[in-house]
Amino acid sequence: MLRVALIVVAVLAVAIAGFVAWGSRHPIVTTPHASPKVWTPIVVTPEGNQMVQPNTLRMEFWTPSSKTRDYLAKDGDAIRDRDKWEAIEGEERVIEFGKLLRSDSSVLGYRRAEVWGHGRTILKPGWWWTTTVTTNYSVDKLVRTYRDFWKSSNAVFVEVIDNRGSDEP
Repeated sequence: MLRVALIVVAVLAVAIAGFVAWGSRHPIVTTPHASPKVWTPIVVTPEGNQMVQPNTLRMEFWTPSSKTRDYLAKDGDAIRDRDKWEAIEGEERVIEFGKLLRSDSSVLGYRRAEVWGHGRTILKPGWWWTTTVTTNYSVDKLVRTYRDFWKSSNAVFVEVIDNRGSDEP
């Protein structure tokens, strides 16, 4: 029985060595493959022509709404210092932020929807923004704009969807 096991091991070792030697002279060549597109922004003209908006990104993120203040975590009766920037009185600040975003020509547009979310803090309402930007508009620029406007040094969660991939699945 031991002799059979040794023979099997020897045959496997020779086969593996042969495969490795063959592979070193015949490398496996793969062609680079771009990731498939997961998003394609299209504008349809009044005449029905479809125009793809090339070289764009979709950036999504959260901001407070006027309802957020009622759900913030508290230390005693007071809102925690790190969360005070989220306690806005009305929607005017939100509208101002939208205007600020659109003042940058690299921001092609945005939409926002009221949401409830639970991330690193408690469950609370706010706005979820979806912006379409040109590829020269960076996440760093968005975060700087966000922090400067909202006066927050907290972490900012941004989802980025890129349409520059391949059209092939």
